[in-house]
Amino acid sequence: MARHTGFKTGALWVGALVALVAGPVQAVNLPASCVGPADRPVEQARVDHVHDGDTVRLADGTRVRMVGLDTPEIFWREHSAEPYGHEARQALIDILQAHDDRVLLVYDQERYDRYQRLLAHLFTPDGTSIHALLLARGLAVGLTIPPNDWNLRCYRDAEAQAREAGLKVWGLPHLQRVFPARELPRDAQGFRRVSGKVVRVGESRHAYWINLEGDVAFRIDREDMMYFPGLDNPRTLRGREVIGRGLVYTHQGQPRIRIRHAADLDILE
Repeated sequence: MARHTGFKTGALWVGALVALVAGPVQAVNLPASCVGPADRPVEQARVDHVHDGDTVRLADGTRVRMVGLDTPEIFWREHSAEPYGHEARQALIDILQAHDDRVLLVYDQERYDRYQRLLAHLFTPDGTSIHALLLARGLAVGLTIPPNDWNLRCYRDAEAQAREAGLKVWGLPHLQRVFPARELPRDAQGFRRVSGKVVRVGESRHAYWINLEGDVAFRIDREDMMYFPGLDNPRTLRGREVIGRGLVYTHQGQPRIRIRHAADLDILE
């Protein structure tokens, strides 16, 4: 297989609304907001191995974490997976094989994550977003970790398309609904959408804590406030109805979600 060359290609723009992928992967209608890399610089590479639905290894050994989405986990040691974990991996394999494992890499603001994986948006050689294909088929959820939010609109529109159709992960009970904060299980884990009335907004040295009825908290780190234009003071959220989305974790028995971008927090009228 060819190695990751780092070769810079010229400008690319692909605006087709229908992404046709050969082989076992069926055609997917992508939203109009999903276009090619436009005038962004891209690098050509070849994928050598697919670890799971959002992580691949290039021919030169570089491990790449795909930006802007999260696919169900595969637990290799336990020989198990979350629902649709193996299907997401196979879908990615099929997409890549349809293009001789060749991809275009587009970078965002950060080049590496804390695990020293290369961060990139992957496109097929004809400029079709591989991320959007997985999202539109219901095999991933949108995950925005600032400052890496390029192509956000495409990814969220592709996800919404799958969610409205109840495809794959969006047919799972815990993802089908928006949980009222009072009804969120205390042991909930993984991706959830949670709604509720803000009853208190606290502050700590590093974060704001948006406490909902039902003892659920959304955390917004002070360093992330720049990604919430128009929300100068989170205290103004008190008494408002909000919907937050993200990965749930529990601290001292309280379910919490770290909200890092305005795209993950809806403030209702």
